[in-house]
Amino acid sequence: MPDRLTITRPERPIDAVIDLPRSKSVANRLLILASLAGDPGAVKDPGSAEDTRLLRNLLRDRPRVMHCGMGGTVFRFLLAWAAVREGREHIITGDARLLKRPHQPLVDALRLLGADIGAVDNGYRVRGRRLAGGTIVMDAPLSSQFISALLLIAPLMENGLYLRWTGTRLSEPYVLMTMLAMEHFDVPPLVDHDGIRVRARPLRAKPCLVPPDWSAASFWFEVVALAGNARILLRDLHRDRWQGDEAACRLWKPWVRADSTDQGVLLTCERSPGFGDGHQELRFNLRDHPDLFQPLALTCAGLGQAARFTGLENLHVKETDRIAAVIDSLVELGIRPELPENGFSLPFVRDPLGSVPHPDRAFNTFGDHRMAMSLAPLALRTGRITLRDPGVVAKSYPGFWEGLRKAGFHVGTGV
Repeated sequence: MPDRLTITRPERPIDAVIDLPRSKSVANRLLILASLAGDPGAVKDPGSAEDTRLLRNLLRDRPRVMHCGMGGTVFRFLLAWAAVREGREHIITGDARLLKRPHQPLVDALRLLGADIGAVDNGYRVRGRRLAGGTIVMDAPLSSQFISALLLIAPLMENGLYLRWTGTRLSEPYVLMTMLAMEHFDVPPLVDHDGIRVRARPLRAKPCLVPPDWSAASFWFEVVALAGNARILLRDLHRDRWQGDEAACRLWKPWVRADSTDQGVLLTCERSPGFGDGHQELRFNLRDHPDLFQPLALTCAGLGQAARFTGLENLHVKETDRIAAVIDSLVELGIRPELPENGFSLPFVRDPLGSVPHPDRAFNTFGDHRMAMSLAPLALRTGRITLRDPGVVAKSYPGFWEGLRKAGFHVGTGV
């Protein structure tokens, strides 16, 4: 992969069939459960996302030192997995940027449940044992992955687990995804008004297929909204209970119609009745859907739509500070967002992104796969856009650039 790519808008209306990657969020949960059940092969075609391939290989080879790269889910899920590997010792490590992200609340919770975990220079040393389990309280954790990691190993705890999740519940649909995965392995959590209970019982592996990724679909919602004349079939994508990010159908409704068909979800351009010229501020609460912030914010910016976003509390501790990254990119394009308390605001712009960026200007992707994929569709408004480090998309969507080519974009190293 070259160190930069230039994306040029299509010369014709977009009419394409797109194959999305498998959901790495679903795949990684199923892979952990299948490993704990003793049948890693139960997960059929987990997909080619870099994080998924990394986790699958680490669970297969089980090296003493498990290097997680930049995979936050991989790192946190393996911390929990290693804690219940009785009689085995592992070092869970990763890239320097990953190690700077918050993990301590999960480590503290595992220790309270009986885990033997010690900090080392490059991560954590974990000696597996049978955990006592019991009751644990997680108060407004910055990442729902802490909750999911504990739930995934709870059936192996001597006394099971009663997890009280208090305070703000960020990314709650991802916890619901974890519980659905556990149901598939015959260890269904029980939810009451105070928390989530998991009883100690054997996991039973059953074949499972990983669905296409709704988070990846959001970039195609952005493409259709910015194109103004497009038809994209997201093949084999269907609405089900697994992925909260199917909320994209609702969030992009002002500009995109999403119809469920036997072949998948068909996206077409459509302005909702009563939708104005961008003056009227749209409001989005993304507490349950933080991964949709970048494509949705850049959709609004590309259309000049006034918008206010809330529920962004944990975006500064993702692969990069995602709010800062979006601001940096928009300032480069002449748009200055505002930061009201606990939110992000875009002004109405009458002629947004009307000029082609200077050919020598290459936008920073900040080492963030979602940043790269959210910036690329802006070529529909600017004519072309050049991005640094385009290879970052491999983390979740290795085929994204080829997908843009299928949709008629020119993607190459020239300008």
